[in-house]
Amino acid sequence: MRNLILVVVGLNVFIFLFFYYLPDTEQDVVSEIPVGAAQLVLLSEVDKASLTQDKARSEVGAVKPEVVKVAVLKNKCFTVGPFKEENKVSAFRAAIKKKVKKTGVRERIETLNWRYWVYLPGSDSKEKAVKLASDLARKGLKDYYVISRGEYKNSVSLGHFKEKEFAENRLQSIKKMGYKPKMSAIEKEYTLYWLDYVSKNSHGFSNQALDEFELDESIRQFTRECEK
Repeated sequence: MRNLILVVVGLNVFIFLFFYYLPDTEQDVVSEIPVGAAQLVLLSEVDKASLTQDKARSEVGAVKPEVVKVAVLKNKCFTVGPFKEENKVSAFRAAIKKKVKKTGVRERIETLNWRYWVYLPGSDSKEKAVKLASDLARKGLKDYYVISRGEYKNSVSLGHFKEKEFAENRLQSIKKMGYKPKMSAIEKEYTLYWLDYVSKNSHGFSNQALDEFELDESIRQFTRECEK
């Protein structure tokens, strides 16, 4: 009986010591860090020299936008025209002389279609031309005459027209009568005048101001490059 009691006591002591020295799994388990995860570094562990180098690299890599300054040029030079008569451009120049800084007049010769001429080409003789004109008269045609001299001698003129549309209408009506008329543009040289001026402001004359000078409707104001 005494031996049984000693065995029980010894067994209790062994169990007590086993559980006393057993490791605490809840406190000692360490989770594995995933591969490639950034490590936590305390500020006290940071190398000041490496921190300065990283800052310098970030500043070098940053591209600062370039600021481009564009000079805004105010155009103060203008041209008014075209004037078809020299006396009119002279009058306008005198009227604005005190309102602007500087004026100048340019002239240019241009060739324009003055009229459109419809005619029947010249015959071999004056007698044939007169007979042709008589035939036109019998068919009710008016406003014609026989040319007696020059490059178009013995031709029958059928009219001069300012508008090309009217000349073409005349041409077609003569063709319907069985004839072969022709149309030619009569050119005329014109001398056109342009007035250049330098304004005291960046806008020049307004449309309302130009209307006060009673200029022709074809006359306009244009901006131009100032002379250096």
